Amino acid sequence: MQKLNSGALNRILLFVYILSLSTNAIAQNKNNSKETYLLPPHGNYVYGRVIEKLSKEPMVGVTIRLDGHSTGVITDINGCYVLTLPEKGGLVIYSYIGFETRKIKVTSRQKVDVQMVEATESIQEVIVTGYNSIQKESFTGNTTKIEKEDLLKVNPNNLISAIQTFDPSFRIQENLAAGSDPNSLPQFVLRGQTGIGETTLGQTSTSSISREVLSGNSNLPIFILDGFEVDVEKIYDLDMNSIHSINILKDAAATAMYGSRAANGVIVIERRAPEAGKFRVQYSGVLSAELPDLSSYNLVNAREKLETERLAGLYDSNTPEIDPYTNGYYQRLNNVLTGVDTYWLSQGLRTALNHKHSVFIDGGENDVRWGVELGFRGTEGVMKHSSCKNANAAFYVDYRIGGLQIKNKVTYTYNKSTDVPFNSFSDYSHLLPYMRLYDENGDYVRRLEKFDGASGTQVNPLYEINFYNSFDHSGYDEVTDDLSLNWRITDGLRLRGQFSVLMRNSTGDLYKDPASASYSASTGNINGEKTESTQKRTVIDGSLSLMYNNTFKGHNLNICLSSNMRQTQSTASETRYRGFPGGDLVSSNYAAEVYGKPSSSDNTTRLVGALLTSNYTYNNIYLADLTGRIDGSSEFGSDKRWSMFWSTGAGINIHNYDFMKSNELFSMLKFRVSYGLTGKTNFSLYSAKDMYQLQTDSWYPTGYGVFLYQMGNPNLKWERKYTLDYGVEIGLWHDKIYLKASAYDERTIDLITDYTIPSSTGFTSYKENMGKVKNTGVELELRARLYSDRNWLFQLYGSFARNKNTIIEISQAMRDYNKRVEELFSGYNPESSSDSKYAKTYLKYYEGASLTSIYGMKSLGISPTNGKEIYLRRNGDVTDVWSADEWTIIGDTAPKGQGSFGYTLSYKQLSMFASFLYTFGGDAYNNTLVSYVENADIKNDNVDKRVLLDRWQKPGDITTMKDIRDRNVTTGASSRFVQKNNTLQWSSLTMSYNFRPEQLKKLHLSGLRLSFTMNDLFYWSTIRQERGLDYPYSRSFNLTTNIIF
Repeated sequence: MQKLNSGALNRILLFVYILSLSTNAIAQNKNNSKETYLLPPHGNYVYGRVIEKLSKEPMVGVTIRLDGHSTGVITDINGCYVLTLPEKGGLVIYSYIGFETRKIKVTSRQKVDVQMVEATESIQEVIVTGYNSIQKESFTGNTTKIEKEDLLKVNPNNLISAIQTFDPSFRIQENLAAGSDPNSLPQFVLRGQTGIGETTLGQTSTSSISREVLSGNSNLPIFILDGFEVDVEKIYDLDMNSIHSINILKDAAATAMYGSRAANGVIVIERRAPEAGKFRVQYSGVLSAELPDLSSYNLVNAREKLETERLAGLYDSNTPEIDPYTNGYYQRLNNVLTGVDTYWLSQGLRTALNHKHSVFIDGGENDVRWGVELGFRGTEGVMKHSSCKNANAAFYVDYRIGGLQIKNKVTYTYNKSTDVPFNSFSDYSHLLPYMRLYDENGDYVRRLEKFDGASGTQVNPLYEINFYNSFDHSGYDEVTDDLSLNWRITDGLRLRGQFSVLMRNSTGDLYKDPASASYSASTGNINGEKTESTQKRTVIDGSLSLMYNNTFKGHNLNICLSSNMRQTQSTASETRYRGFPGGDLVSSNYAAEVYGKPSSSDNTTRLVGALLTSNYTYNNIYLADLTGRIDGSSEFGSDKRWSMFWSTGAGINIHNYDFMKSNELFSMLKFRVSYGLTGKTNFSLYSAKDMYQLQTDSWYPTGYGVFLYQMGNPNLKWERKYTLDYGVEIGLWHDKIYLKASAYDERTIDLITDYTIPSSTGFTSYKENMGKVKNTGVELELRARLYSDRNWLFQLYGSFARNKNTIIEISQAMRDYNKRVEELFSGYNPESSSDSKYAKTYLKYYEGASLTSIYGMKSLGISPTNGKEIYLRRNGDVTDVWSADEWTIIGDTAPKGQGSFGYTLSYKQLSMFASFLYTFGGDAYNNTLVSYVENADIKNDNVDKRVLLDRWQKPGDITTMKDIRDRNVTTGASSRFVQKNNTLQWSSLTMSYNFRPEQLKKLHLSGLRLSFTMNDLFYWSTIRQERGLDYPYSRSFNLTTNIIF
């Protein structure tokens, strides 16, 4: 009732005010007696009324201004407005938070009534595929579109992390080692793993992913930036403020136009372009604080560590008076009693203060538009001496004359990365808490105490990084020139040509100070090491497209005929030096010798293709898409360089039938289905070719000797994927509730793997197309606008995805690989084997299993009698002897479901956004339990508290961990360490305020928004394990300022 009474009172006051106006006020009473305007007697103006399209209610507070002007007016309580114009007409902009912005050309003294539509109601949403733009309503492909404003609400600094909030099938793979390392690129997949990759023997790895490793990732989607393919490193370093929108293409109907590159999905990024009109300057600045997150660590303190060692029997001796290690117990105890309890985890860390700046200047008229971009991002990592700096500059010009448009953009990018040299976070987490950090003078000790009477040999990492000149630098300079020509031949016929040249020079320098404590006195004058590496890369990319569009009698036809070519050339070299006279003399000229032989490589790849794609609609009800593409690549065998790819799609917009237009329930009801064939080329270069290596150690009269290094396969061809995708989109009550559901079945065939051959041929294997993998899954997206009025907006969103992976067929090389895994454990002795390799779980390949299966021996738990583990053999027998021959599937890391959810809440100019990520139903092999509890090196390393609390100690103990005194035998891979991995992550919380027009007028600004974003606020998991082994995770807090002058 208060709201109604307030509204009535406002109407009374307004009525009284109108009665007191001069005779210049005139009343307009067309269908509504409340339309009242105060029109000026002279000059130019436009007037009218603004209402909400669905409810037909007047909207108060809508901002109305002339394009290019920072000031304007707002509608009154009846939605009425009068805007003074400096000239006889122009482009008027109508804007209101939560609603689509309207732009209308007006003439002087014209009455313009406007209907505003809420932003959640998609009007002619366009999907950008990189080759053409298609209205989403008429497209049968499965896509997700993300706007820049939505990305910045999630994370203003990390584009890849922000994307996974909006598509449940796109997910970053958790890297327990790399954590929040600013120089480590994330691994991610779209709709699960589709490739097997190399069948070299290796364990499940959590190692850091460098900037170069991802180039050969067989599960990575491709990125298209402004029509050209780019690598993931460029996307990772991209200024998020330069982005206009992102389109994720997932099924064959959406991706087949990229043919041989599209099997893992395509992510199309479109950057902003200058707009015609008044000269504008836009600035965006981010100030960030990044704090280390050590919440996953639960290490013992000094006193607990000493007690753990005592219980483990380290000090048991028949002659303690002459046992140096037992005597060392009293030295340790003395340190504990005198207050030594060093918290090593925090010693190499810091709170990092970072900043990012972006400036965009644009201007021009309709015929000539131009823009300038400047950007800088300085990121200091939470580990001391780690950082990443990026700078970019770009100039853009858009020239139009008649039906011809020429666009050119030149971009320069600079990157410099600094890693912690010869140091990882585990160097701190393993250190013993009763060791002293400082000497009696308060200085860092150079070497740590040993406590057994001998001199210390363990290096203090803090002394190393603070007093020596070791470093690890890398970086690159990149110049890109993108040229585009568009010729509108007729209203329905257009020709477009694109050409791009990219040149990148990368360098790397790794240097170890000759004074480092890690060197012994015996190494003499060869102390000090340096590795210098360089890489030059040139990419030439071009395409020519002819596009036709015509609408006649309800029919709409879009056709695109295109061809493209792409060439990549790269050269790389690496040289190692050693023997430096001093820490500051780092030039390779000072080195005593070149260590080993310098290495170099030279690679060239070419790709050409032709494309024909068409989109057809009838009355915007019946939909069809058809695409065909042929690709040729130099990376494949000479007999298999060309291949065809295709897709077809069909759909129906039931909501566009005449009988549906009057219903109030369904605002959208769309069904679609697609099927097609795509390929991928993400594998090692020259796998199809014979490769030779020079024998540089031998010189013959004719020169260097040469031997065959790799056996090629002239019949090697693309990995191919058949995809069936179908789905439905439903909008209810004018899209107040929107639901999108999809299901897919993907079959990847001709997987490129190693094929085993007799060693008598001189080789053990070569590359062959063998193996098949199936992925099936579902995806759900839900948006609900629960409440909205003139001031308030509250909406929820949620998403869900599930992917099931199955190996259908394996090659002989995979079977041989499985045997090599078993042979790796052939030397295991249950009484004495202590090698840590026995505790690791290795990937194996079996038909019917998945690429995410976990292998080990099934466990029945720890015997309360003697603290030994009891196992279950595959035949059902019970034993206490571990054997790799008894390995079976003990878990699967693929979750039963994953996705995100969150909400948007706004009141007038103030808004709040929160997003959460979740996974459930998957398994994980708890590496912390394996390495730092069960097989912990109690003598030399600090340990998890569960060693003291959960290890078996005496008969009758009901525990999950073996005898604490069992320190000599490594426990093998066991189902005891597999746990359900359910996670919930509060990924972001953003609060922002948009200044009102009257406030901007006082500040002489066109726009001002302040935002505060918190990232990675909370992480919960059903598994208790250490995260950030080599580099810790962090939480970030960001203050963002967006200004338009």
